[in-house]
Amino acid sequence: MGKGKKKGGKTKAGDSRGAGDAPTDQTQPGNQPSTSQDGSGDATNQGAVKTSQPKPETTGDQKRARPEKLKTRDPAGISVVETSRSPASATSSQKSGHQQELSKQTGPQQHFAQQGGYQQQLAQQPGYQQQLTQKPGHQQQLAKQAGPQQHLVQQGGYQQQLAQQPGYQQQLTQKPGHQQQSAKQAGPQQYLSQKGGYQQQLAQQPGYQQQLARQPGYQQQLSQQPGYQQQLPQQPGYQQQLPQQPGYQQQLPQQPGYQQQLPQQPGYRQQLTQEPGHQQQFARHAGPQQHLAQQGGHQQQLAQQPGFQQQLAKQSGHQQLAKQSGHQQLAKQSGHQQQLTQQQQVSQEQQISTLPDKMIQMSITGKRQTPGTKGRKIPIETNYLRLDLGKLTVAYHYDVEIIPDTPKKYLRKVVEEFRKKYFSRYHPAFDGRKNIFSPFVLVEQGQPLSGEIKILDELNGKEKIFKVKVQYANTVDLTPLHNVQKTQYSPQEALQCVEIVLRSAPSSRCISVGRSFFTRPPGIIDLGEGMEMYQGFYQSVVRGWKTLLNVDVAHKAFPKEIGLVALIIELLSDFRYQLREDDLRARELDMTQKKTVEKFLRTLRVVYEIKGQPGSKREYRVNGIKECPKRKTFRPDNGPEMTIEEYFARKKNYRLQYPLLPSIWVGNVQRSDPILLPAELCTLLPGQAVNRKMTEGQTSAMIRRAATSTTVRKEKILNSLQQTNHNSDLCIKEFGFTIGSAFEKIQARVLDPPSLAYFNGTSVRPSKGVWRADNVRFLKGAEIQKWTIISTCGPMDMGRLAEMIFNIGPKCGMMLLSKAETPFEVVRKPPNFGNILNSLQKCSDKKYDLVFVIIPDSGPIYSDVKRAAELNIGCLTQCIKRSTLFKKLNPATVNNILLKVNSKLNGLNHSLLDRPNILSQPCMIMGADVTHPSPDSQNIPSVAAVTASHDPKAFCYNICCRLQSPKMEIISDLQDITREQLIYFYQKNNGQKPRRIVFFRDGVSEGQFNEVLSKELSAIRRACTSLENDYKPSITFLVVQKRHHTRFFPMDKRDSDDKNFNVPAGTCVDTDITNPNLQDFYLVSHASIQGVAKPTKYCTLWDDNNMNNDEIEALTYHLCHLFSRCNRSVSYPAPTYYAHLAAARAKVYIEQINLDLTRLDYEQKNIKILDSIRKQKPMFFV
Repeated sequence: MGKGKKKGGKTKAGDSRGAGDAPTDQTQPGNQPSTSQDGSGDATNQGAVKTSQPKPETTGDQKRARPEKLKTRDPAGISVVETSRSPASATSSQKSGHQQELSKQTGPQQHFAQQGGYQQQLAQQPGYQQQLTQKPGHQQQLAKQAGPQQHLVQQGGYQQQLAQQPGYQQQLTQKPGHQQQSAKQAGPQQYLSQKGGYQQQLAQQPGYQQQLARQPGYQQQLSQQPGYQQQLPQQPGYQQQLPQQPGYQQQLPQQPGYQQQLPQQPGYRQQLTQEPGHQQQFARHAGPQQHLAQQGGHQQQLAQQPGFQQQLAKQSGHQQLAKQSGHQQLAKQSGHQQQLTQQQQVSQEQQISTLPDKMIQMSITGKRQTPGTKGRKIPIETNYLRLDLGKLTVAYHYDVEIIPDTPKKYLRKVVEEFRKKYFSRYHPAFDGRKNIFSPFVLVEQGQPLSGEIKILDELNGKEKIFKVKVQYANTVDLTPLHNVQKTQYSPQEALQCVEIVLRSAPSSRCISVGRSFFTRPPGIIDLGEGMEMYQGFYQSVVRGWKTLLNVDVAHKAFPKEIGLVALIIELLSDFRYQLREDDLRARELDMTQKKTVEKFLRTLRVVYEIKGQPGSKREYRVNGIKECPKRKTFRPDNGPEMTIEEYFARKKNYRLQYPLLPSIWVGNVQRSDPILLPAELCTLLPGQAVNRKMTEGQTSAMIRRAATSTTVRKEKILNSLQQTNHNSDLCIKEFGFTIGSAFEKIQARVLDPPSLAYFNGTSVRPSKGVWRADNVRFLKGAEIQKWTIISTCGPMDMGRLAEMIFNIGPKCGMMLLSKAETPFEVVRKPPNFGNILNSLQKCSDKKYDLVFVIIPDSGPIYSDVKRAAELNIGCLTQCIKRSTLFKKLNPATVNNILLKVNSKLNGLNHSLLDRPNILSQPCMIMGADVTHPSPDSQNIPSVAAVTASHDPKAFCYNICCRLQSPKMEIISDLQDITREQLIYFYQKNNGQKPRRIVFFRDGVSEGQFNEVLSKELSAIRRACTSLENDYKPSITFLVVQKRHHTRFFPMDKRDSDDKNFNVPAGTCVDTDITNPNLQDFYLVSHASIQGVAKPTKYCTLWDDNNMNNDEIEALTYHLCHLFSRCNRSVSYPAPTYYAHLAAARAKVYIEQINLDLTRLDYEQKNIKILDSIRKQKPMFFV
């Protein structure tokens, strides 16, 4: 199932489709072209209902600001919000000579309370000196400078313990004048906040820079300027450790060299190093706001959640930090716990704005790209062009405000007229919304430029007046794009600026949809059901080993320019019945037909015009449909009541031909008297970019039309570039940018395919992404004792199917102990859910191992069968389409069906002969995906699906699915899902826990990397420690990306495997076009059936297993050969493919159900798969 990241329905061109012509339970996942919806408003309306429009006020022109060049601003500059605090006092008392106190002037107080006389209090006094001195009697004092408050709170089971060995004193001394202060570089604030008052804040003052750098990639270092030394002198071996929450290693080991480590968030390794004389700096990784506050249970806290006890060292059942024979424990589980209490909450949290790009660190894994070496090297071309940015180092960003709100089609016209009027010498880049970029100063800071612009409406000839204001926003630093490999962060603002500049050339002449540009083709490429295909091109600035421009062809479905009468006929006709115009005149549409028409028309724009009446032409946006003109009555101008049909006859002198068609509701939805138009007077506007799910027929038609050879695709790309002619565009020339004319030539490697093991020691070596299994048997054949066939399509001959299954099954290695039991069941008509449930219940009563179900080629029957079998009865089914039975039934088709059947019945089709090293120890391979409803869907949740292997061969998987809020990408219940998967693995492997976990996460864009990693990796770790406190398997976290436009073209025909001149299966690229600061690569793991093969991109976000590129690439490629539904390598790893199938199955369960999105936990219980299916036949979903 697809993603609309990620995901309505997806259709993949060029991927293997399961088992060739084999019938499948569900459509294979794939990619759907990216689209966006026109957000323009309504035009002035007259004709059917008159409306008035207030005339905008006019103002005189303002003088244009003198174009003097501003000084370049530091893009890292950002103001710090400071909060004032009222003074407070704290006192301390001393008992038995063993008290530690720290008094604090303001804000939250931090104290360590210990039973038995070991009290440690924190307070802050004027002077802000932080001292930790050890006096006779074990007194310890600490004083801090004003501003930064740090408190640790403990409540209701959130225990944080410190243990200290007698005699091992920790001193934090500061001499007069050596004050300990913390301040941020360039002002950004960092805070660690947790809900419920558990806040840890670091406020930083100017002058003392604090930078957080990461250990290989995420090192955070704290050192102090000369004179501001923070020393933690400790003897070798004396370690002080703080409690750690599952998944967050939090240590303060203190060794010679004064190294101190602070808690680490997944992907963000923080290190505090303190060396005398060094500056204390704080730099942060990508993303606006780094904090350890996570909602929905994904919280990194210094106080621990109930049930998860924190400990650093455990001995004899007691919690302690360090223990030495003969010494007392400072904290014990049995009552001697050192607790952190909070007496005053921070009155105001300090929020931080988006960090400047210079604060972003280099990579999530901390691994710089080290290319792989395995495989045969081949030269290839890729659809990337070299981008020369000239000598420009800064650009100026301006904000544009246009009043009133302007339809999208007018925006570029308004801004262009404003440019001509106020700064005609320059040609800035406009993004089509509200941003302008220029290499020159157009407007001085603090001196906005305003003016009025008049635009002629070509539709009705009326003049529109707009007020425009342009003001300075900021200065963009472009230098990171000149030194890509030396830049260890992602300069998003610079990339956005260059992107907008390069889009200026095609935007003025094409229909812009995201990064794609379309022109209406000279001839209609019909997709059916009111849609046609436009061809265009795609472009995107990419940060590879140098700055590049990714270019590709693009295809998109647009609504036809068609009258609504003809549209209704096309929408409501099918292969069984062709609707005619006379039918529309004779009777009204039924309810189902009306829903079909309304769903298609809603949000589209139409042109209303009475033919032969000049001046009647108007443009509207459709809100829906209403009662037909023959029956709908109203009072025009408070006159006598009449129908819409009568109104047009009397007032407009037009007799309606189709008065029984629904009225088209347009205009402002808030109007008390809605505007209703006759359908026959409306025509769809051409070129409307819509973002909606296509039908299966439209998707198939688009794939056939778009599929071309690599040679044709290259020609189309180059032709589009010639027509656009970027280098002659005035805006691009003004910036000094130049685009190369030839594709980048790079080196790829073709990885060796794995040998596959079958029954009795036989093996098969794939060739060109395919292998033949004619003369081999399944590695482990399933056994079928009783089975039968039922039909939901009425009586038919099912004997031939039963005979072929019985004969071919044993040849594949399956054990069919008997023929299919007859007579075959025929579901009573109509084949609704109730009748299907009754028929399957009869099969369950007879204890069938498997039931083959014949279903129609389309319709809700498939959903009814799976809901009845898997949620209500516990019966294993294999659906076969009716057309397969009559048109495609041959031995190859039956072989493909049995591939799925054997897996469903716990068989093993094949395995890897030589397993990757990571599988040498107990390892759980996981795949995860979140599929979202299509943009035009309503009341449908997103579905999160996670699969996990439970056998040493990584062939067998089980699934967990969860419903969650629409468009929510983070898997909210991943901790419970992973816990469930770990328990299942443990049970299936004789009490062995996985020592390693490899997690393939699909559907995540680069902008979501940090959030997904921090929340989902921590959820996996919490799941592990929830089972056992010290259970911490090594985790590798990879993202799988298919929504990109990278393509490969072999330069030597001898390196191609097919008629379309594609690169061979196994082609891998991890240089040149990849990010030099990430561990990422492209892999073509499949042989394309049609068109140009699309590589899949993989990015390693976290790797405890310390795999190099060769190991990760080989593991990924090998897993692509373990998909049970076909004897082909697929385009991405089997666990990820299974996650798509699992999400698709969950959507099947809710297909015919009205869900309450406010009670998804309750709805989840209603789609619980029976244990007799989910646990006993875990691969039932393939």
